[in-house]
Amino acid sequence: MQSSIFRAYDVRGVYGKNITEETMEVIGNSLARFLKENKVVVARDPRISGKSLNEAFIGGFTKTGKDVIDVGMVPLGAGSLYAWKREIPFAYITGSHLTKEWNGIKFFHKNAVGFLEEDNNKVRDLSMEEKVLEKDKGRVERIDTNEVLGEYVDFMVSKIKPQKRLKIVLDCGNGAAGAVARKLFEKAGFEADMVFEEPDGNFPNRSPDNFEDPLTEAKNKVRGADFGIAYDGDGDRIVIIDSDGNTLTPEQTSYIILSKLLEKEKGPVVANVECTRVIDIVAEKFDREVKRVRVGHTFLMDSVQKFNASFGVERAGHYVIPSIFPADDSLAVSYYFACVLSGKSGKLSEIVGKIPSYPFQRVNFECDDDKKFLVVEKLKEKMTKEYSDVNTLDGVRIDLENGWALIRASNTSPTVRLTMEGKDEQAFASIKSKFSGIVEEAIGSV
Repeated sequence: MQSSIFRAYDVRGVYGKNITEETMEVIGNSLARFLKENKVVVARDPRISGKSLNEAFIGGFTKTGKDVIDVGMVPLGAGSLYAWKREIPFAYITGSHLTKEWNGIKFFHKNAVGFLEEDNNKVRDLSMEEKVLEKDKGRVERIDTNEVLGEYVDFMVSKIKPQKRLKIVLDCGNGAAGAVARKLFEKAGFEADMVFEEPDGNFPNRSPDNFEDPLTEAKNKVRGADFGIAYDGDGDRIVIIDSDGNTLTPEQTSYIILSKLLEKEKGPVVANVECTRVIDIVAEKFDREVKRVRVGHTFLMDSVQKFNASFGVERAGHYVIPSIFPADDSLAVSYYFACVLSGKSGKLSEIVGKIPSYPFQRVNFECDDDKKFLVVEKLKEKMTKEYSDVNTLDGVRIDLENGWALIRASNTSPTVRLTMEGKDEQAFASIKSKFSGIVEEAIGSV
């Protein structure tokens, strides 16, 4: 058991190397010992290693005498909804958007909020003992996947319906979203043009990372449709594509959703520290406060519930609309987006063209893992002394009159990231030049 597989908000490793059936059995046993509840819902994405890891997890969990409800291979949102409606914790075996050799697991409390770092660390500490508690074996209930997916579709369609029929390209990337995307959109009355629909754990057609992949097939097809949606491996991140083949930023996607959502829903908007000012602009139109939070989908979800927010967005493509479903579920959000767009006139590209846009960039600086956090701590101290509007919640964000800069250490790679936005090209160039120099100097001095 390697402690490095336990991250801030999930467990990830390479199958056969540091994620095996043996480690997953121990993790299942440790989760059971951690939970107060006597039952967990478990599901998985379509990765080849998923089935055996799923069984190993169930074996470890039930050795404690606690029970498991296995709902099979479904998108994260469908499994999460099933558990949330029954007020049962949820475990989802997935490598998310990573390549096929990766796998892992995400944990969720019965309120659908993912485990925060503190809880993950407690499961990690129990797992590192490499002890397995053995009692009378708990029960395993296998639920028909079609029942789970049918419940999910019925629930979403009951929440909101489109005003007119649109043709939508749905690129599932051979991931878990393919199990239900067509059913959901067609039941609501949309025309679904499918791309790489069949779940396949080898991901033979494109990367499960919908942000890094060029999405060539979907962009070619979308020119004959109203717009397109591309999902990642487990269906918890989306990319929206307009009919000209251009991808929307998470902020542009949020702007369109919020232009409708905030007409009725109350509460602030939650966005992580990397999101651009586009979020602030649309929130100001409805006199709403923007709460900035740490990067990470579990921090997003926790803050949405904490602040009783109307909406949450993370720049990595995670969203939550609590009035639809209070969980990080891109299928639900993409369906809501489609319904909102069905009530608007004009092409999506024309709508996006009216959304304010500012120069924005993220630059990565190589920095050893044992130095990167020291660099950021040093810059927190320096920036707090030199600037008046500084946020140190996650790294250090400096808000200026003409833009902002965020410096933070990557949680997953030997990198210090500088994210910047300027009110115009001149301001952006000035911010980039200044803060690039500051980061390079700090790395060199540590």
